[in-house]
Amino acid sequence: MKPRKHHPRAPSKMTNRKVSFTIESMDAMGQGVAHIDGKPCFIAKTLPGEEGKATITRASKGVLFARLDTLEKTADNREESVCPNFDSCPGCHFLHTDYQSELSYKLDALSGHLKRLDITVPDIKVKAAEQRLGYRNRIQLHYRHKYIGMIDPVADSVQEIPGCLAIDEKLHDTFEELYQDRSWAADHQGQGHCELYLADQGVSVQWDKPYAHGGFTQVNSAMNEVLREAVLEQLGEMLVDSMLDLFSGEGNLSDLIVEQYPEVEQVMVDYAPDRVKNEELSFLHLDLFAETALKTFKARCKAEHFDVLLVDPPRKGFTLLHQWVKAFKPKKLIYVSCSAATMVRDLQQLGNKARIEHVSLIDLFPGTYHYETLVTVTFK
Repeated sequence: MKPRKHHPRAPSKMTNRKVSFTIESMDAMGQGVAHIDGKPCFIAKTLPGEEGKATITRASKGVLFARLDTLEKTADNREESVCPNFDSCPGCHFLHTDYQSELSYKLDALSGHLKRLDITVPDIKVKAAEQRLGYRNRIQLHYRHKYIGMIDPVADSVQEIPGCLAIDEKLHDTFEELYQDRSWAADHQGQGHCELYLADQGVSVQWDKPYAHGGFTQVNSAMNEVLREAVLEQLGEMLVDSMLDLFSGEGNLSDLIVEQYPEVEQVMVDYAPDRVKNEELSFLHLDLFAETALKTFKARCKAEHFDVLLVDPPRKGFTLLHQWVKAFKPKKLIYVSCSAATMVRDLQQLGNKARIEHVSLIDLFPGTYHYETLVTVTFK
């Protein structure tokens, strides 16, 4: 049998095609949605009701993606962005409209995710940010040769963003120096990434290290305090003797509870081998995504029950959540998530005994389509 020859896939006839569009709605990633040839087409930097011209950049699985060229009709809530980089920067998504419109789009997105649940969901409480710009205490930039900035996924190139308005003013001088003095390129050739963040000693700069190499912190310090207070509020008048904090980090969410209720037995679990060295803390270094995580935890912690289970997983969620709920039978589950889609998937596994008591949208990432969701679940 002759070996089969490899024939490279021909580029789609749809790409690079100029099209006219009318934006019908906003998707969960802050993109306007139109229909081209009966297929949904996602166009960033547009708003519902707008019309114009765009160029198709990708066709995939019955959907299209396009880059905005010109607008012929603008939405009533469109505003001129205060950021000079906005039109070309992939980092922010809503700076072409007012903040209340941004919140309404995020609320619609979260509501859409929650509709997948088969149980009753209460009205969503929205906790808005007081500061829309200048809040980021951490930013990761990508470099290719002497260029540094954000990766444009469509062009597969670095989009430089000097004068970024999203970062904390304490990062400003170090950030701008990367553009004013390119000598860093001599030591960092090829491609990689650079992370700037505020540390106790000032601004820290790390090259080509894992994200949050110096310890994970929320990028919005002010809204992180709002989140911590919101978690504390979920206890209400509940009597709490014990609390299990999964994906605890260094106790960002649970420490405030212990400050208010020092009698609470706090057990924190996360994978942080180089951090949390305070031996007085009940901290277990454990990879919670390992198949043996629950078994290992039971062998190392003899508790058979926790009143409160506090969970704050990364974006991919925690598919094993239902096993931990079944094992420790908490009275209350507080789930904090940066991905509503994976959070809903996890909650679906809890069964019909779960009751959602509270939902909050906490805007830790204004200007972008990202937000945090806090869901409180009780059990019948």
